[in-house]
Amino acid sequence: MSADVVASLGDASIDHNITSGVWKISAGGASMSLAVDPDEDYALLSLVSPSGVEWVRAPDADAIVTANGRSRALGQKSDGFVYSSASARTNGLRLELAATFVLPSGNLSATRHVAVVSGSPTFEVWTTFQALNGAVALANLDAFQASIAPGPLNWLTGEQPLASNPTLDSEFGRRKQTLASGQTLSFGSTARSSEGSVPWIAVDGASDEFYSALMWSGGWSLQLARSPTALSIDWSLGAVTTIAGAAPIEGPHVLLGVARGGLPVAAAAMRTYVLQGLRGGRPISPLVTYNTWYAYGTAVDEASMQQEMTRAASMGVELFVIDAGWYVGADTKHTTDFTPGLGTWTVDPDRFPHGLGALADTAHGLGMKLGVWVEPERVDLGVVGLNGLDESWLSTSGGEYQSDGSALICLAGQAGRQWVVDHLTAFIDAVHPDYLKWDNNLWVNCDRDGHGHGPTDGSFAHVTALYGILDMLRSRYPSLLIENCSGGGNRLDFAMLKYTDVAWMSDQTSPSIRVRHNLEGLSLIFPPAYLLSFLTDLGWEPLHDSPDLSLYARSRMMEAFGLSVRSLWLSDSDVDALTRQVAFYKRLRPLVTAGTITALTMQADGDETHWDIMQETGTAGGVVIFAFNGAAAPTSTNVSPANLPSAAQYQVLSIDGSVRGTMSGSDLMTNGVTLLRSPTTAAQILLFFPQR
Repeated sequence: MSADVVASLGDASIDHNITSGVWKISAGGASMSLAVDPDEDYALLSLVSPSGVEWVRAPDADAIVTANGRSRALGQKSDGFVYSSASARTNGLRLELAATFVLPSGNLSATRHVAVVSGSPTFEVWTTFQALNGAVALANLDAFQASIAPGPLNWLTGEQPLASNPTLDSEFGRRKQTLASGQTLSFGSTARSSEGSVPWIAVDGASDEFYSALMWSGGWSLQLARSPTALSIDWSLGAVTTIAGAAPIEGPHVLLGVARGGLPVAAAAMRTYVLQGLRGGRPISPLVTYNTWYAYGTAVDEASMQQEMTRAASMGVELFVIDAGWYVGADTKHTTDFTPGLGTWTVDPDRFPHGLGALADTAHGLGMKLGVWVEPERVDLGVVGLNGLDESWLSTSGGEYQSDGSALICLAGQAGRQWVVDHLTAFIDAVHPDYLKWDNNLWVNCDRDGHGHGPTDGSFAHVTALYGILDMLRSRYPSLLIENCSGGGNRLDFAMLKYTDVAWMSDQTSPSIRVRHNLEGLSLIFPPAYLLSFLTDLGWEPLHDSPDLSLYARSRMMEAFGLSVRSLWLSDSDVDALTRQVAFYKRLRPLVTAGTITALTMQADGDETHWDIMQETGTAGGVVIFAFNGAAAPTSTNVSPANLPSAAQYQVLSIDGSVRGTMSGSDLMTNGVTLLRSPTTAAQILLFFPQR
């Protein structure tokens, strides 16, 4: 009997062959086949790329369930699992298969989920658990495992430089390695998701790219092992034990897929899934953002902010963000210490006599949105006991707060979580901000009694509760934009991308070489429009009588563009120059919003002897080349765009308005375009417009 189409949406479909018991999930030209049948063991049978390549090397269960101390392969009859049901459904944007298995001896029900969207060869997989009676101890929370075709492995280091090697290359550095047979490799984090390495890998194939990412914002583990014929991967949360009861427990989600082409094509495939499958069609729309932090620190007040707003609006800024320090108790003398007063949730009436709501009115009157910094998860220990804040709600590990002067509120505890929600929503309702900068500068794997978690699952419970709060905010304030900041980029992952609209890549937002380095790494994974950096007026890249303003600004034009500068200290000519840069960014932004980045040279590493060249390609086919020459780089270089349609014709222009001519995609990729060093800037831009 042939397979029956159970559900379809665009090029995505879920088919069920009743005779064989095989369910086939397809999207974007790729397909995944699963054995889900009363008479068969559950197994991932196949993962076929759009090129027709089979990536699964050894069909097997794609997750391990550890219940009450015993590990079992999900859905295996020999381990005691019994098939219960399987069904497909759609919400109009994505398709989802849910297959439920019961483990009578373990008092557990486990449902495996697979979701897809039209246009992306990406699969989202996860498991939900529910105790049949009483409670079940779940350990390790294995998210996905498989044995796939081997190939060169790509990954990305995390936000925090290694203490032994605190170099530029330690932060979000691109890494590639081919494992030898018998070799193993481990990645992970004990705290926030992207501290040590970003939870993502890709494997190069002959014609395809396999990619996978963990959607989790706390600690995680990835184990890889190479055999003579395969590469095994295993995503999990490591040594975590939590309790499943009558309410379902949702394990971490994993994205995986296979795209025809290399890393940029894989990034584009993930972007499509992110927009439709994770964000429900909600776009990522970068705004020209002004942030007060690098310009003012905590020394913010109503009068100076209103003046700065007027100047910012004149430069074309669209979003003005009041960063840390607006609250009672803030230390405005030591302007980089924003912990004092954190958790009062009270606007300082001496510095803001009309409240932050008045600044929202000012911003709106100037045609801008207003954003405000918050750090809901952390409080100053000096405010404990005030505002109803109880010390028993604070996270501890081994009896310690793990911080001098501040503590994390354990969101797993119902009372502490409700306190956060009440103060956060009351603040939003009073101020009416358009945007929240949600920061997180402390992490504790809480083992304290009384919070509804055990000794090892405090982080798991906190992250799960965090998602619940963010989901509530999205529902209650559907137009509210949220920035993902965690001491910079310590919490960069696809789960946070689901709930937030932009992410600050790093506290190290200058010099320009660092910004480009971070973008060249992170854009392998995340849409460039999601990644935010700031143009600052720091000593090594001054904005007053700037020696190369184009270099500084264009290094931040491939992503979400930000400014953090005391514009009142700049001359009118400085402001005019910044205004021109903002206007040019807005011209490029339609492509940035829908673009993916291809690095045409090695990742920027501070070496001044070569060029740093990136290509940004929009969904409509337009291409922008950003080329930056080091101080000792050759006087000319050849720029060859990548992945152009061979037969397409492109008009080639440089940013200064000169026309380079019309060339075919084939000619451009084969022969390239010669670019000479400019006498006025180390940053040049070439535009490639497809001719219709």
